[in-house]
Amino acid sequence: MKILFFCVKFPLASETFILNQIISFIKKGYDVKVLSIYPGDMDKIHDDYLEYDLKSKVHYIFDEDITSKSKYFQFSKRVQYSLKSFALGNINSFNFNKYGFLSYTLLLPALIGRVASRIESDYIIAHFGPCGVLANCLRSCGVLHGKIVTVFHGYDLSATNLLNRYKGFYKRLFNDGDLFLPVSHVWESKLIEMGCDKGKISVIRMGIQIENFSFYPRPFRNEPLKIISVCRLTEKKGLRYAIQACDILNKSGYRFQYDIVGYGELNAELQQLISKYGLEDKVNIIGFQPQSVVKKLLMKSDVFLLPSVTANNGDMEGIPVALMEAMAIGLPVISTFHSGIPELIENDVSGWLCDERDFQAIANILISLLKDQKDLKYIQDNARRKIELSFNQEKEYSQMANLLERLS
Repeated sequence: MKILFFCVKFPLASETFILNQIISFIKKGYDVKVLSIYPGDMDKIHDDYLEYDLKSKVHYIFDEDITSKSKYFQFSKRVQYSLKSFALGNINSFNFNKYGFLSYTLLLPALIGRVASRIESDYIIAHFGPCGVLANCLRSCGVLHGKIVTVFHGYDLSATNLLNRYKGFYKRLFNDGDLFLPVSHVWESKLIEMGCDKGKISVIRMGIQIENFSFYPRPFRNEPLKIISVCRLTEKKGLRYAIQACDILNKSGYRFQYDIVGYGELNAELQQLISKYGLEDKVNIIGFQPQSVVKKLLMKSDVFLLPSVTANNGDMEGIPVALMEAMAIGLPVISTFHSGIPELIENDVSGWLCDERDFQAIANILISLLKDQKDLKYIQDNARRKIELSFNQEKEYSQMANLLERLS
């Protein structure tokens, strides 16, 4: 079976779940290729990218990522490539009525102008709704061939501007697409509400490679409490509320160390917040780190904190993989009643959940941990069991492979 993973950018440090899924299908013996519009984080290459020689399996439509360039520069490039598409006789992509902004911004014609010949596959797997939309458009223009499988994560079904812009495209994708794989039951319900045929939907968790995460439940080493977050520095991760909770701990005289691992657009804003509360010696943003370093940091920590929230633009989580990884190694987790997270964490059973933006509740849980008022072994054992039963990547991707085989 030939499987084509279609991405906007690949690889991305913030989307290792796509990399893991690609590798899983390679290991299962499938003929896997990757088609990416732009190169991704080539300066932050994951070890597995090299180990499985993914460079030989990836084709980039554009040789460089021009999305950070000026709009004029981007459009001039699109004009250049669109002329080639027109010269090749592929005028279908210029149908403004059918393809809307994808056509009149010349994105679709430019993509077609850069693809030398029709790409054959049995399945086209697209992560995130807009990528599924593009795959559907490219298929209808005769550039791609294969059944379209779209994986929905969260942002693609929650961000207000995106939903408004893609409303018509999603309707067409629901009609033309062959399989839809939301990562949670929350997003399964959303797809049905938006008009997707329930018979085309199956929930597939991203999950983790459980064998790579040894269960090592550790006792607290007393103060200082070592807190860690691993995530992109974006609004929906709720890091400002984590910092505010740390301010409460600090003012109450508790000793702690909070490391934030990741990068993103809120880096400067969060640094200012840390300075505002005088927490420079207690809260550190240490930027992007390779997975091997992240694992070492997790093993040295006492609690994993990810207080996710609904962003002002509506953006919501799927189910964060970072929480799964922490639970798998026996690191207690604190998060929120947000999106699909309660499908992963049962409050007071496999971790602790707070209402969104309730930094006082976060602080209260951290203080109770410091006072040794929580039954950690009970929480840690339940968390590991939850991952083994419901978020085991191998089981989830085997189920996904079975779905594709049945659809053949």
